[in-house]
Amino acid sequence: MDIITNIKSLQGMGIFADRGSRSPSLDFRRFNLIYGFNGSGKSTLSRVFASLEAGEPHPKLPRSGSFELTMDDGSVYGCPTNPAGLERRLLVFNADYIERNLQWAAGRANPVFYIGVDQADAAAELTRIEGEIVKAEAKKETAAAAERAAEKTFASFKRERAKSVASRLHLGSRKYEAPALAKDYATWKEDDGSPLTNDEIKVAEDTLRLDEPMPRLDPVVFDGEKIETAYRFVVDVCGQSLAQVALDEVQRHPEMLLWLKQGHEYHERNGIAECLHCGNPISPERRTLLAAALDDSVDQFVARLMTTADRLANLVEMTTQLTSQLPAADDIASEFRADFKETRKAANLEVALLVNQLDTLKAVLNAKRDRPATPADMQGVAAEEEVFATTKRLVANVATINKAITAHNEAVADFARRKEMAEASIRRHFIVDCRADYAKTAEDLEVAISNLKKETDALAALREAARDLRQRVRTHGPAASVINKLIAAYLGHAELTINPVDEGYELHRHGTPIDGSPSEGEKTAIAISYFLSSIEADNRKLKEVIVVVDDPVSSLDTKALNFACSLVRTRLERAAQVFILTHNLQCMNEFRKAWKGKVRPAEGKARTATFLFIDVTIPEGQNRRSSTIVEMSKLLREYDSEYHFLFSHVLRFANQPDIYDDHGYMMPNVIRRVIDVFLAFKAPGGGGLPSQLDKLCSDYPDLDRERLAALERLTQVESHSDNIDDLLSFSTMTLEETRGAASLLFEMMEHVDPKHLARLRTLCR
Repeated sequence: MDIITNIKSLQGMGIFADRGSRSPSLDFRRFNLIYGFNGSGKSTLSRVFASLEAGEPHPKLPRSGSFELTMDDGSVYGCPTNPAGLERRLLVFNADYIERNLQWAAGRANPVFYIGVDQADAAAELTRIEGEIVKAEAKKETAAAAERAAEKTFASFKRERAKSVASRLHLGSRKYEAPALAKDYATWKEDDGSPLTNDEIKVAEDTLRLDEPMPRLDPVVFDGEKIETAYRFVVDVCGQSLAQVALDEVQRHPEMLLWLKQGHEYHERNGIAECLHCGNPISPERRTLLAAALDDSVDQFVARLMTTADRLANLVEMTTQLTSQLPAADDIASEFRADFKETRKAANLEVALLVNQLDTLKAVLNAKRDRPATPADMQGVAAEEEVFATTKRLVANVATINKAITAHNEAVADFARRKEMAEASIRRHFIVDCRADYAKTAEDLEVAISNLKKETDALAALREAARDLRQRVRTHGPAASVINKLIAAYLGHAELTINPVDEGYELHRHGTPIDGSPSEGEKTAIAISYFLSSIEADNRKLKEVIVVVDDPVSSLDTKALNFACSLVRTRLERAAQVFILTHNLQCMNEFRKAWKGKVRPAEGKARTATFLFIDVTIPEGQNRRSSTIVEMSKLLREYDSEYHFLFSHVLRFANQPDIYDDHGYMMPNVIRRVIDVFLAFKAPGGGGLPSQLDKLCSDYPDLDRERLAALERLTQVESHSDNIDDLLSFSTMTLEETRGAASLLFEMMEHVDPKHLARLRTLCR
């Protein structure tokens, strides 16, 4: 079976320093002993394992923290990601387990499940079902992954498509998102119409960009009949001539008509008898002849020519101004603009052509006005059918333009509805354009959801069957007898027992229910026995489980502690993997001695055990303690006492007077413990440190008792510290006092037992 090999990462886990990919591997093996002082983080470490037992982060771990544990097969489990997978294999005994399983106030324990011989058939079936559950879980996870992928694909498709549509709707503060796209798909998924053209999309977008309606437009006025009537009139006038003039000169020289008339009228008006041109007298007969030939009809004809010229000029001006009356294309609602541009362009061409055609009449009429008696030359005049055809085309163009203006004005009046229709047309366009892809991704998701439901239902059915089978193999009796045997072996007596009842177990002392809570040692005995008996419950196999035990001994005397450690060790000998976490030096020594051969096996055999130490420091520049899991010091690994290990800390502290020591916070207590052990051998007996120093000075008169009195301050400051693992806070001793005490300690040891000191120094190299 695969086992845990390392804590790959550890972030934000209370007192523990962060671990990452560059941190040294802890090299967990089958048997693992982790020793650390009180407050070093063992409970936190046990809760890391308990998180994987529960398949979710432990509620007492920091919420923002995370961790990852690696297995020897390369798989990784951790929190908050991938916490599930070891629930059936990993079991943790710690203070949380005791609190969760034993109700001391009620004198009850939660039920323990134990498989009896008579349930063998059910157990075999349970084993088969559990194998099917593993396969079903894998299928469900595969189906769940497929469902998540399909859901992500569908959500991404809707989100991106909605974003594309929204960019064309110009909605301002309003939003168009995936839910709106889904609603539109439901509306138009059966629409068999065609999508919009690019021009139609642009028209709709132009409408949506408007914040208010465009101005209304006045229709264009153009009377084509006036053109036709005026053309005929001008042609008719140009083709007319004066009646026969009774003057040979005019008949021979018609251009001279106006000259003769003007000359005659001037001579008559001014009473001039002789011709101003030739000087000859003008006879009465000649005067009478001129008066008769040049009567008022000439004036009337000339006046008619002048009026006709003005009329023609006005007509040309009216036609020319038509161009400026036509609205610009940008003034027309966008949906009518394309056709309007073409019609407006055609109308302008027809206006230019008609003006040119009318200008041909203008030239002929000017010549006729200068020579009224001379027949007009009509060869350069535009033909009537051409003028009339141009006029009809222009009339048709103006009618089309006015139709567009009418439609524009109607659109202006219905501006709000037009915007709604434009928006709807764009939304419909994109649904029609993408509905095949939409339907495909939606179908893929439905298939994935259906498949996940099928696999989930299948897994639920298997789990229900497994629950029924476990219920069939539960029995209190055999489990109670096993627990009671374990308790007796653990405590060394059979006074305390548990008695099975309907809801769990009752605690008995000497065969009767207890009135109060058991002692701390008895609590630990019951809890660890309860735990050990439950390892193989629910059809678990010891050889497959990973067991974590945090401080299996508490308030036990030396004999009971030895029994307890031996019991735990032997019961877990066949487990797939074991972790023992303890702050108790004697407990650590029991497991250390038993597993020493597994750490340093005979040549040719594989190492199967790892000894680790939780080192607590205060890094320079910080005021909080920080724990790091390191390889256990040889001074702890090779000796039963902490003395050598603590001495090494004092030695390092004293040898580096100018360097910050991140263990400095605990040095007063460490020095106190070293002094206690040293004096216990060199000045045995009671009376405390002052009495022991007196005895030592009596045996070694050269010692300066007054200087050694400085060590007595350690007694006053560290009197509460009976053990190194009691240290949880800073000492009140200053750094200078501590270094002085360390130097004085070495001076005293050098004087009393220099060989002992030298050997200690050698061991600490």
